[in-house]
Amino acid sequence: MSEKSIVESRISPFIQVAAVLVLLLVITGISSLMPAPKYSSTAHIMPWVVLCGMILFFALGNSILGFSATEPNKYWFQSILSFAILLVVGGLIAWGISGVPIFEAGSVSWLYIVLTFGYLVFLSIVNLIRFFVKIAQRHDNRLKGED
Repeated sequence: MSEKSIVESRISPFIQVAAVLVLLLVITGISSLMPAPKYSSTAHIMPWVVLCGMILFFALGNSILGFSATEPNKYWFQSILSFAILLVVGGLIAWGISGVPIFEAGSVSWLYIVLTFGYLVFLSIVNLIRFFVKIAQRHDNRLKGED
């Protein structure tokens, strides 16, 4: 029985972003059905909070799935493009649902910046790990005499 791990599967970044946007709509819909406490300072910006969580989820998942990419440069280009799509489309969805623009949603604009740099750091770490693994494989092949 040969089962593939999710890490070994090759899922396009565009499919990943579509799944995250659907998940954003589902979670935002569920959270809008729940009663908001009167003392909550984030009740009016809940779609923005959910979006920030989805951005982090995409950043982690996309970086992990990047290990199995057969064409890393193509994958990273598509990943960055899909991340930009997530920021724009997700922002429009959150704005449309909450009625609050990003600059009036508290510190969400700063979270966008932090999560964007965090995503770039995740991509850099994955590329660095891939580089080290490639060096280790070359060294191992030399030791085995397969060079």
